[in-house]
Order: sequence, then structure tokens, then C-alpha cells
Amino acid sequence: MILFPQPQSMEVLEGLYTLPVREEWQDLLTFYRAVQSGIPGVTVVHAPLMAREEYQLCVGEDGVTLCVSCDEGLFRAATSLQQMLLRTGGRLQHVRIQDKPALPRRGYMIDISRGKKPRMETIRMMIDYIASLKYNEFQLYMEGDCFKYAAYPKETADFDCLTPENIVELDRYCRDRFIDLVPNQNSFGHMYTWLRKPDFHHLGLFEREDEVPSTLNPLLPESFEFVCNLYKSVLPHFTSEYVNIGLDEAYGLGRYQIEEYCREKGKDVVFMDWLNKLNDHIRDNYGKKIMFWADMIYNYPQIYDRVPKDAIALEWGYELIQSQRMTAHCIAYRDAGVRYYVCPSVNTHGSLTSRMDVTTFNLRTCAELAVEYGAAGYLVTDWGDGGHYQQWCWSMQPIALGGQYAWNPGKEQDGESFKAEFIRAAEDYTDEFFFGGAKVSRLMYRMANYYLLEPERVHVCTMSAKQLTLPLDVTKFAHIFDLKDSGDDFYFDNVTAYVRKVMADIEKLDFDDRLKREIRLTAWLIELGSEICKVKLHLQESAGKVDELVAMIDRILPEYIEIWNYRNFEMGIARFRDYLISRRAELLALKG
Repeated sequence: MILFPQPQSMEVLEGLYTLPVREEWQDLLTFYRAVQSGIPGVTVVHAPLMAREEYQLCVGEDGVTLCVSCDEGLFRAATSLQQMLLRTGGRLQHVRIQDKPALPRRGYMIDISRGKKPRMETIRMMIDYIASLKYNEFQLYMEGDCFKYAAYPKETADFDCLTPENIVELDRYCRDRFIDLVPNQNSFGHMYTWLRKPDFHHLGLFEREDEVPSTLNPLLPESFEFVCNLYKSVLPHFTSEYVNIGLDEAYGLGRYQIEEYCREKGKDVVFMDWLNKLNDHIRDNYGKKIMFWADMIYNYPQIYDRVPKDAIALEWGYELIQSQRMTAHCIAYRDAGVRYYVCPSVNTHGSLTSRMDVTTFNLRTCAELAVEYGAAGYLVTDWGDGGHYQQWCWSMQPIALGGQYAWNPGKEQDGESFKAEFIRAAEDYTDEFFFGGAKVSRLMYRMANYYLLEPERVHVCTMSAKQLTLPLDVTKFAHIFDLKDSGDDFYFDNVTAYVRKVMADIEKLDFDDRLKREIRLTAWLIELGSEICKVKLHLQESAGKVDELVAMIDRILPEYIEIWNYRNFEMGIARFRDYLISRRAELLALKG
């Protein structure tokens, strides 16, 4: 495949045209500006009837012709031409390409609140990558302790994180690449970072004073004032016409201090009141339209008529069953006139690697539903649950595959191939973009499916990754699984052996040393988690394994810290680092 994402229509013809490649064209923005200014052999034709991102790219005896209606279309055309030039060394096959996106909005969202807070150079690298894949939307998910909020300066006074000036710079960086940087600030559920602080605890919904709530009390005027202060601190620095206000997983709704009120009014009504109150404030004060996660409304179709006219509901789901259930939700939104996105995931949170068979199904299904039922967009999510202990390199291939599906989902799924050609093309593209052509991504795909050797397939996570975050005397994770039901060591022995074998194959390849260290660290953590699962199965008989596992942790910790600090602010590292330190202490206690 000479172009990725695969275009809507491509006719390969006889003949070659040579266009000398300059070193500076490795940078997409530089190349785009060169095309704008004029490159010998490249002709730009204005075609006013084309859509904004539509383009035609033709290579023939007389050179390259790009037909576009505006600068945005020219950027997409230049993105394709740059890739073709770099892949062929400037020896361009005669070709006729007619292309435009299947979906108008194609976004990627990274969690910067629950562990990793990426440094500016890391975020710019992410933006460059998604720009090359023709994404046009980027979101930085915020809960708290990740941004210098002007309204609450003391909360981040003692550590480094993103500043208003950083956001202004990133906003400009995105605009230059025709990407909309959408502010994303949660404002109902997922507020525990704020509500655990003494000054804000009273704003939460809780049963006992000593617990840390996660949901704001929407009936308190102070809660609304607090959220308005967050938006006053954040929104002026973004030029986007949208803002994602979150509102997902508001588990306190209908409980505790507001239980009786919700029973009388209805939880759905109370939620909609809060949604519309925020919408009106943001519209009237900032002129922006809201996005919100749809999990709090999809069971209440009777209230869809109260969704604000210009709002976008974000329909998310990351598992096989959730992907299938989306069909009914998408139809209901369409029929009710609610604008919506579909939101798959890179699925690295809770698994370290992404569970790639689930992830590829999720990415594909969401795109096909979006096109069939008229979604306004497609947002690939990348969460940081559990301290964000996964490495971003495991997100690269899912992001590439999501870029393909959002731009062009291809022919309808035939029930046999799972569009394997797209998966392989995404791997090839990732190998070229990050690994210097080394065939790393296929091996990463194999390692990512280590969890299939575990005794249970579990929701959103893997057993080996999850057990790293739980004390040695805890075998049960919520209602999801209990290690006591997992049989014997056989399964986890297989996980350890499998990951070691794949990593040995990766070690043989020559590519960027830092990326190799990140993959190696991941393999070490999976192996540690797998071995800890075995300890939990035989806690009283495991004293003989203590020294080996403590040595593993002592090898992992300094590497984890060094790798973290290279790409991220230090603040946030403690959450998962302390899990490892706790497992180390618990292991040593087994020796008595």
C-alpha cells in the first residue's frame, strides 16, 4: 500500500515521475509550506466545488497536480504527497487519487490527569503523529492537578504541569496543522482529585465524612461556582468552538445527600438540569458548544429532547459487547436528532499493551457504525487509569489504525478477514514512522495479546496488569474476577514464557533505543504481574520466590522512573511507583 490511510479511490497507472526529495521535507509542516510557496513539478489547482478536506492527487508525465478548494484540502493533499515521496525516495508511480474523509471530525484524546502529564515536546510529538494520519481534532483530558488553574493557584504551586501559555502554544501548533485543540475538563463525575482536598470535600456526594467522593453535588450553588471557575481558568486559552465537559461515570448521582431529591425528580432529569446549566453558561460566556460523555443518558431515550441543540454526545465503549451495543444507541441518537461521536479506545489502560484483538474490533466497529448512522465524529481515547503505567508506544499502532478507519473504513466487513489489510498497513506505517523501518509492530501486536493465555478474559484490563496494583492478600477485583478461581500456575507460566519469547525476538531488531527500553520495561511489568499472580495463588508457600521478585522490582523501579521523567512531568509518578514499592514490602514480609 503506497499510501496510509488508504484513500477513497486510487488508480495506479503505468509510468514513473521523479521528484527530488529535500531533507527538510521530512517535517510535514515544512513540506506543506513548500507546496504552498511552489515546488517545481508540483501544480496546485483551485477547485472551488470540492469539500474542505477533499483533494485530487495525480502523478503523470508532466509532474504532480493537486486539486483542492482551500488550504485545509491542500494540507491533506500535501500529507499524502509527502508520504509518497518519503516512501519512494521521490520515484513516484503515475497515479490518480480521489480522496476525502468518511467522517468530518477525527480525533485523538490523551488523559493527562491520572498519572502522566506529558511534557510539551511529548505532546508536540503526538500532534505531529496524528497530523500525519489526517486527524483533525486533539483533546487533553483534564480532571485536576494537571494545569495551572488561575482560580486556584495554590493547588499546583508546588509542582510543574501545563500552563496557560503552554495551551496557547499548543493551540497554535495544532492550528498550523489543521487540528482543532478541544478543551476537555470534567465537571461532574471523576472529580475525586479535587474533592479529596479539604477546601473542596464538602462539594461532593458521600455517605461518610472520611471518604473521598468522586461526584459533585449538583444541587449546591458552590459546586456550580467551582466548575465555572475551572472553565474561567481554562477556556480563554483555546480557540476551538467546542469544549468537552465530561460528565461521565457520575456514580454519586441518585445517592447520598441527593437521593430523595433524585427519587422525586428522576436521576435523568437531575442530570439534564446540570448538563443544560453548564451548556448555557459556556455558550453565553465563551460562545462555545459542548461535548459530553453519553453513558449517563443512553439508558434514558425519553430525555433526548433535552440535549442542547448544538451539543455533541460522546458514545463510548471499549469492549466487544459494548461495541455491539452501540448500534442501538447510534440509531436512537440519529432518530432523536442528537449529534454524536463514536469513541473507541487504544485499550492500553489496565493491560499495559492494549488487547489488540479487542482493540482492532472496537476501532473498526465504531467507524462502521459512525458512517452508517451519521455520526459527527470519531474520537480515539487513551486513558490513564491506575496511574497511567503503560508506555505511549503501545498506543501508536491503534492510533494509526483509528486514523485509517476515521478517514476511510473501507468496504463492509465480510465476517472473515477483520480487515487484516488495514491492520497490517497500520503496522507498516508505525514501523516506518517510529522504528526506522524495523518490523517491530507485528511483534508488539503479538505481545499485546498475552492476556489470551491468562485463565480468564476480563473487562477492560488483564489479570497480570491489574494485580500489580492490588495488595498481595487481595485476589478479587470488584465483580470482574477472583484469582482463587484461576486454577494453577500453568496459565501464568505460559504468560511469562510467551512474553519472554516475544521480547527476545524484539531484542534482535535494531531500532530506537529509548523505544526498545519502553517495550522492554512493559515486558518486565507483565512478567512481574504474572509471577505475582502465582504468589497470590500460593501465598503461604511463596517465601522461596521473594528474592527473585524483589530483584525484579529493584530492576524495574529505576528504569520506570527514568523513562517516565524523559517524556513527562515528575508529578504523578508516585501513584504506580508506590504500588511497586508496596508489593516489594509485602513480598519481603513473607520471609518473616
